[in-house]
Amino acid sequence: MSIESLSREITEASKNDNSTKGFDPDKRIDINENNVTDKPTAGFDPDKRVETNENKDNLPIQNKKDGLEREKQVAEELKEQYSSESGYNIVPEATLRDRDGNVVKDPETDSYRRIDFVVIKDGKVVDSVEVTSMNVDKRAQMSKEDRIRENGGNYIKDSNGKLAEMPDNIHTRIERRELNVNF
Repeated sequence: MSIESLSREITEASKNDNSTKGFDPDKRIDINENNVTDKPTAGFDPDKRVETNENKDNLPIQNKKDGLEREKQVAEELKEQYSSESGYNIVPEATLRDRDGNVVKDPETDSYRRIDFVVIKDGKVVDSVEVTSMNVDKRAQMSKEDRIRENGGNYIKDSNGKLAEMPDNIHTRIERRELNVNF
């Protein structure tokens, strides 16, 4: 599925309140050059999944749709900034791991951390991005990430399954934005 077809799918789902066909929240989106490949979510733990409130028509809540649209916009911007031709690899939904590839959990919450987008070049993380709306407090999430990193969670798997190190000087930046959608 390409980013363009994903965009059309989200647009159609927003126009037609009865349409959620093809959307699978348990699929991971990998961005490679101009295509998107569905893969099972790396590190997905169904026992830790947060249930979303759904309306009477069993549709995703508006916040979920808005969040997906924000992530799609950021993915497109990252592809422009970090081209695959220049050797960059953009990994969405990257779970923090140890040097052996094991998922590292936060000792305080006993949960793992998945970062919206991580950019890799030459086996090292060069950018890490968390996408959110303008008014969401991310302090608890960032504190959790800090604790995981202090406990060895300084690696992620790239889209080929290879480990990439997240250097100490790279910290996840929070990309806050209004939703710019023309439906």
